[in-house]
Amino acid sequence: MRSNNQISGGIMVAVVGSMTAAQRAQRALLGAAIRADIVKSDSESGRGCGYGVAFPASQQGNVRAILSASHVNVRRYSQDAWSLL
Repeated sequence: MRSNNQISGGIMVAVVGSMTAAQRAQRALLGAAIRADIVKSDSESGRGCGYGVAFPASQQGNVRAILSASHVNVRRYSQDAWSLL
């Protein structure tokens, strides 16, 4: 769920392919006490919607390690100016 709170340091998005992968990524991050929201992203293939998980940019190193250990296939990490979290 979105809130009006800003996160200092900015927001990054780990772009994954599907809603299921985004939910798996979100559960892994929440399990490690890292706040994460599922967001829509532009589809790289041009077919349908892509999904991602938005998280505090200050947690980028931790997020990469957690998602890798959880076998979540991240297509790319991008910095974004959204205020979703």
